[in-house]
Amino acid sequence: MFNKISSLALAILLFLVLWGTQSHFYIFLAAVGGLILATIAINYRRLNFTWPHLMLPIIYLIGVAVVFAVVGSGTVRLIFLIFAALAFYVLEFKLGKESHFLQNIFLLSTFGWFLGIFALEFYLRLPTIFLAILVFVITYLFAVQGFAGFTLPSKKYFYLLLALVCAEAAWGIMLWPTFYFVNAVVLFCIFYLIWLFAFSAFFGKLTKAKMYWQVILVVIVLTAVLSTAAWKPLR
Repeated sequence: MFNKISSLALAILLFLVLWGTQSHFYIFLAAVGGLILATIAINYRRLNFTWPHLMLPIIYLIGVAVVFAVVGSGTVRLIFLIFAALAFYVLEFKLGKESHFLQNIFLLSTFGWFLGIFALEFYLRLPTIFLAILVFVITYLFAVQGFAGFTLPSKKYFYLLLALVCAEAAWGIMLWPTFYFVNAVVLFCIFYLIWLFAFSAFFGKLTKAKMYWQVILVVIVLTAVLSTAAWKPLR
């Protein structure tokens, strides 16, 4: 019963916090920080110190806050926030268990972080080297989180491999005349393929058919996004 009540309370709190503070940037940041602390406290009581599970809601909340802040339309914001709150309820209810839903939440949160990084570069004109370093650090942490479900000595090499590939890809993507949403999609697709192939290989479930299907899926997504992307003026 406590799990259901606490999950519902956090989901409602997510909606109220983000929607109620959206017009005040610093209040928005403080409110998101407070929501994260409340989530940590509740989940610590439920799960004790199981860091992979405690970290997932934090990653999700920051990813949701980033996407919510980037979206410009009030209607789209409202629709997104409703679905984000519902997903957060399910996340909290399933937290502590292994499920495909939690893996999908992890991946969606990763995209939100990448979107935020490229949005920072676009609005604040951050140096490319700083962006690459930031992508490396964030991707390394996500790799540790994403491979936390099993213990294999070889997985530590994939932390570094995934972080290096994504950092180099981000550096190259910054040379494209595309906006931050397109850049985030491209980088996420790279992260997704490497993470999924490694994750499946660790469990002995990687097959040629799965590789072909996932590559085709990514190619379709990239083709649709890049063919409809608006180009930004070269500076």
